[in-house]
Amino acid sequence: MKIEINNVFKSFSEKSVLNGVSLTIPSKKSTVILGKSGCGKSVLLKIIYQLLLQDSGVIRYDSKEEVAINNFSMLFQYSALFDSLTIWENIAFQSINEKSDNIKNIKERVIMNMESLGLSSDNFYKYPSELSGGMKKRVALGRALFKNPSVIFLDEPTTGLDPINSALINDLIIKTIKEKEITAITITHDIKSAIKTGDIFYYLENGIVEVSGECNGIFKTQNEKLNYFLKGDN
Repeated sequence: MKIEINNVFKSFSEKSVLNGVSLTIPSKKSTVILGKSGCGKSVLLKIIYQLLLQDSGVIRYDSKEEVAINNFSMLFQYSALFDSLTIWENIAFQSINEKSDNIKNIKERVIMNMESLGLSSDNFYKYPSELSGGMKKRVALGRALFKNPSVIFLDEPTTGLDPINSALINDLIIKTIKEKEITAITITHDIKSAIKTGDIFYYLENGIVEVSGECNGIFKTQNEKLNYFLKGDN
């Protein structure tokens, strides 16, 4: 799914957060949105997902202004797993609630889902509290992918993970986008992750797109504001 954001504004009370954001998210590619805390990237993500309504501006999904949000899924920053549910119930949560299939078929699909993410069947009946941070993130990714979305939103996917688990999650993201041919939109502070998993980036500052380009050339930028951000001078 190709998503076009044209001149989007958003304010809360008297605080302006987005000041005319325009960008294009290409279909079946990985787009990374970068920026300092408070720059508006999380708000933009929620507007694209239709969790928030913009004040003005237009968003088109494959050239249409309306879209079924069932095409979307989210990998939340801190996984957001349900502590009282087992791993398989977390992954299949929406399908179980909607009764979209019988339990036997859902469980079979969960096993396939888990295997694709390197989660052994030993974890099927475990609870989130029994898993490491890296394993929880895999489960959360499994849940996001279970309904076969056209677009996946990734909110700080490597937050709280050590370098080894961060690398594993990045590899899974790359594998997922390629194999499932879906559109990915990521917001992150992790520059290494952005370069590894992203095709193109947009850098937001003061509620606008300051600069954009290909992720593998991000350190070649001549933009002063982005360079400060890359150096950690925030």
